[in-house]
Amino acid sequence: MIIVSASSAEFFHFLQGMVLSIREKPEGAAIALGCFDLGLSEQQKSWLTERAVEIVVPDWPYGLSDAAGVPLPFKAILCRPLLPRYFPGHDIYMHMDADAWVQDWKAIEFYRAGAARGLLAITPEIDRSFISNYGTADSYRAFIVKVFTDLCGAEVAQKYRNYPILNTGVFAMPAGSPMWGRWARRIEENLHNGRNFHIEQASLNFEVFEHLADDLAQGLEFLPSRCNWVCHQALPKFDVDRGLLVEPFLPHTPLGVIHRASDDFKQKKTGQIALTAGGTREMNLKYREGRYGLGSSDEPEHLERWQDAGFEWTEKAT
Repeated sequence: MIIVSASSAEFFHFLQGMVLSIREKPEGAAIALGCFDLGLSEQQKSWLTERAVEIVVPDWPYGLSDAAGVPLPFKAILCRPLLPRYFPGHDIYMHMDADAWVQDWKAIEFYRAGAARGLLAITPEIDRSFISNYGTADSYRAFIVKVFTDLCGAEVAQKYRNYPILNTGVFAMPAGSPMWGRWARRIEENLHNGRNFHIEQASLNFEVFEHLADDLAQGLEFLPSRCNWVCHQALPKFDVDRGLLVEPFLPHTPLGVIHRASDDFKQKKTGQIALTAGGTREMNLKYREGRYGLGSSDEPEHLERWQDAGFEWTEKAT
């Protein structure tokens, strides 16, 4: 298996945490790692090379080019269905966003085992603690409708408005999965309707939901929320005794992959995290709280807002 991510120079600090969270575990010490280079510095590339990370500069797929004026991170988003092409020779491909990191290796094994069943292993944004079930339910559904409407049309948006999001920030597929081709073709088709930062996620969601019964029969695996804990949905709690980030509610199961998928949290840098024993602690939810040792990079004072811009930035294709 290979685990692939992507990063610009600006987001390298987050990528470092992801890489170290893998390399510093016995199970991940020798696993193949890859990274799409979105403008890394020579020093940053040297740091990755020292940790046996394969670096690839992706091309613009689907007929796009630098002249199209599309933001650079969009290139990595569009290349997610093309991982076997850019990193050939592996049985299973796992993608992990640079702002995610591994706390419990069991989650990686779940992705590996799920992908080995033949199609796709992915985590829906479903959990008893997720705010989209409560206070932000309306805005969450509005977001789904907006993205699907822009890319797939109003009929599709209404059809799937009450479905959960299958978060493509972390997933795994076998090299021979037919989903790679289906996903790429759907993205290419949706690009004729618009360019949205959530195009790869909406396209994969559409493909799965349109063929759900068949996909389940072919080995589609939905993993529990702790395998891709998205912090914009619910902040975890911290168990001081175990030194672990855990689910907010009993039985406080340790989280496998912590995904800081919230530009708001990134801008704030830290937040008050509830402790299982009571009280709070100010934390940044990074691997080792962002203390990566010699050669580590600093987090920029201000980060460009692009990850959540899909809701606001939808450029109609010309």
